[in-house]
Amino acid sequence: MESERVNKLITLLEELRNNADQQVASKLEKDKCKRIVQRLSSFSVDCKDCYQYLVKFEEHLLQLKDKKDYFAEKDVKHHKQKIASISSHLQKQHKLVSSGFYLSIYMSIGTSLGVVFGLLIFDNVGLGLPLGIAIGVAIGSGLDADAKKKGMVL
Repeated sequence: MESERVNKLITLLEELRNNADQQVASKLEKDKCKRIVQRLSSFSVDCKDCYQYLVKFEEHLLQLKDKKDYFAEKDVKHHKQKIASISSHLQKQHKLVSSGFYLSIYMSIGTSLGVVFGLLIFDNVGLGLPLGIAIGVAIGSGLDADAKKKGMVL
């Protein structure tokens, strides 16, 4: 039953993307919506909030479909707010992370440490900065790959 609902929502997302013009279709973030629907479906058995979000998101997509091929700016804005609210719930309650989360954190940490070590050890910021960024990117990419392997990426 739930897999039918998920397939129906994914088909609905495809229709919306195909009916909208190129610029609006990119703003609808079909791939992210697809992942959100799949996550909500998997967590809806145990989490009442996820089930409610899934039902509300389905209603939202049906309303967008009724508008046919014209999406006003407020419709796109409302869609993004829906996605943000659902993503926030999934990140807070179910400990999911967005794609590139660890990379962005560790790259900034590596940058700051690279500046510090560049000044203290090398006496040259130009040497420490790329080294710190490289280490931060390596650690962040590794943690992102690990999170993706564990299925914790939204």
